[in-house]
Amino acid sequence: MNVKALSIYLGERPIGVLFQYPLAHDHAVNRFVADEAFLNDPAQPTLSLSMRASDPQAQAALWKAYGSPLLNGTLSRKADAGWLLPAFFQNLLPEGPLRTRIADMRACSVNDHFELLAATGKDLPGDVHARPAELTRDDLARYITQDHDALEMSVVAAPLDDAISVSGVQAKLALLKDGDRFVARTKLSHEGYDSPVRHVIAKLPTAQYPHLPELEDLSLRLARAAGVRVVQAELAPLAQLAAQHQYELGAVDSHTPFLAVFRYDRDADTPSGRVHCEDFAQILGVQPEDKYTLDYLTVAAVLLATPSLGEPAVHELLRRIWVNDLMGNPDMHLKNIGLRYPDGHTPELPPAYDLVAYAAYGIAPRGRALHLVPPKPGARPDPSAKLTPAVVRDFCARLGLAEKPAATALRRCADQAVDTWPTLIEAAAISPTMKERLLARLHQYTRRS
Repeated sequence: MNVKALSIYLGERPIGVLFQYPLAHDHAVNRFVADEAFLNDPAQPTLSLSMRASDPQAQAALWKAYGSPLLNGTLSRKADAGWLLPAFFQNLLPEGPLRTRIADMRACSVNDHFELLAATGKDLPGDVHARPAELTRDDLARYITQDHDALEMSVVAAPLDDAISVSGVQAKLALLKDGDRFVARTKLSHEGYDSPVRHVIAKLPTAQYPHLPELEDLSLRLARAAGVRVVQAELAPLAQLAAQHQYELGAVDSHTPFLAVFRYDRDADTPSGRVHCEDFAQILGVQPEDKYTLDYLTVAAVLLATPSLGEPAVHELLRRIWVNDLMGNPDMHLKNIGLRYPDGHTPELPPAYDLVAYAAYGIAPRGRALHLVPPKPGARPDPSAKLTPAVVRDFCARLGLAEKPAATALRRCADQAVDTWPTLIEAAAISPTMKERLLARLHQYTRRS
């Protein structure tokens, strides 16, 4: 039986091995097994909030539960996607055009999840690293707990130098800002650079949505003006993009802008230069294909139950829901909400990201990405379920959260939007029609709320 294996690191520390081996022609096992030194360490850093127990003994038991769904992959609901990695690792993989590009570079299928993780292992989200494992037969027998008597290691190729993993389906590049240039990490490592450099995600223009970078830049500024913490970003002309890509950008020239979003999981004062983070699909053990399932109440309950987050984080979540509603952005799904761990242990709510005011395109909102509260069986997100006082009251009551502070936070958010958004929209570098649509939605939504 052939076994593929990747050594998983959290920062500079080895924490375990991710295996893949077949049980039958149509059944593969994808499993993470923690190293003994890691699982028995009472001060171990946090890999995922989903994998954190109440005390060291329970923590060790969690890692030793080899058959746990947390540590094992599942069969995809999609007919051609095969066996997925454990949810935490599956959610590290790129999506959309970037996934296709990396699969082409690796000469593998877009549904070869293990190989895609191996290819992007140098530049995964947060502070996780995946490297080819070199294991003996004794190692295999120790890690794989089933009684297999004919295990053979398969060679896993090293990570690609220029393969990165960024979630989302928009055309994106992971780059470094060096002075006024935005360069590929591999190019920079050979040429040298002017210090300091910063890691960015470059969001490129697209023919499908005119002025998309400008609109997302505006969306971030609108959210900030309404009281939401957002990522730092800047518009830059394509002339400053010194990195190759294979995306079709439509009718552009050197002056056409792209959006450079500065990464909150990079440029840290740590040995790896990274801050560990995860999204709520990872936290809740949900596969990427199910990122539109569950509800914001479940997310809020996790925030409220976490001592370092609590009530202020729930208020921030409510502000983000409100602002996304106001922009007509139906895409605040589980992968667009996350946590980060600056000290390796204590979670905090990072700034909001992937905010786009799709109402500017005249797209009729289909409702939120998630339900506000657990739905009745078969129900879909309700576009009419605005954050009215009655809805906020029910939301807070289900959480056991004081209603008045939450309502006050939302009222201030709405007041700040009414006061600041018209000026910001009028000054934005988007078309007059897009401005009219956003102003109309602002007036309509705030007038009725």
